[in-house]
Amino acid sequence: MPLEFYATNDLSELQICGITDFLDSQETSHIFQFPQWNVSGARFALLRESGKIRWFCTFGTHRPLGSSLPWMRAVVANRGPVCDDYALWQAAAEEFIEQMRHEGVTYFDAVPDWVQTPERGLENSLRNSGWQEQGGDRTSLRLDLTKSEDEMFGNLRKNSRYEVRRAERLGVSVAPGSADTEIEEFLTLHARVAVRKGFAAESPDDLRGAIRWLTTADARGALLLARAENQVCGGAVIGRSGRRCWYVWGAAAKHEHFNVGHILQWKALLWAKSHGCNEYDFGGYTPGATSGPAWFKAGFGGTVVRFVRPHRRVIRRGYYRTFDLIFRMSEFSRRFWASHRPARDLVPTSALAEK
Repeated sequence: MPLEFYATNDLSELQICGITDFLDSQETSHIFQFPQWNVSGARFALLRESGKIRWFCTFGTHRPLGSSLPWMRAVVANRGPVCDDYALWQAAAEEFIEQMRHEGVTYFDAVPDWVQTPERGLENSLRNSGWQEQGGDRTSLRLDLTKSEDEMFGNLRKNSRYEVRRAERLGVSVAPGSADTEIEEFLTLHARVAVRKGFAAESPDDLRGAIRWLTTADARGALLLARAENQVCGGAVIGRSGRRCWYVWGAAAKHEHFNVGHILQWKALLWAKSHGCNEYDFGGYTPGATSGPAWFKAGFGGTVVRFVRPHRRVIRRGYYRTFDLIFRMSEFSRRFWASHRPARDLVPTSALAEK
């Protein structure tokens, strides 16, 4: 079962088309696995059977202990590898791991988008095959788009319906944007929101490259911009794989008279439905939340899905024991100094909330 390996610039247009067709055919694919999404530093592995791609993985290499120990290397496949056939996924993963062993990789983190159900028991099967569970639950909210537009709107929470209609009455418009100036407007707003809410924004270059691909490929995705009085007041980036569309990034400015997030999300649902999608994934979700982004997303309806947790396969056990020891020591040191930090160095929670 020989795998084929490629670097970013190795793939031909014909190969990219073949990979794209494969990913669009898989229930477990994700927009992050498309080679067009990953333009720098990524590598690709694929398996063919009878000339057809049956297994695909976009992965990256990193140094988990930083530049001080550059020989300690790991690989991670964010939302991959992709293959709906679980037995084939396992067999190809074993071949992939052997190749990584030859390259001196210490461990491999796989994060496939498999929906976990009690009858499937995928996590037990992975553990029995030597994988180690990493991290907590991965959940999302998915909305059925096969209903009529009126039914979909009627299923919105009352408050969400009101916010959508209020924004419409006040003249807020939402339209796709693709020009460089429009992308830059979104990036500027996204950076401002990151500062205001205190989270680390992704690299503008990475955002810019992904948005350009989504907006120029045929119905692959969209940058939706909301405007009020000719000023951009919000934006949402969505992307499609097969018949599922994902909410990827969003940014909304505060406004005295309306909440722009509701009309943006509603228009994103309509874009996905009009482009042949039958399901919309809202991204990360915390079940039972009564405030914040999860509560906002729940206002549009949908069904909670739980994915298989991230799993790690240790490849070089001696190196991994060293990594594990150093990692535990650094975590202990971090927690120790955090608990002994002078009170004057601590930032009040209220101050963080105001930034």
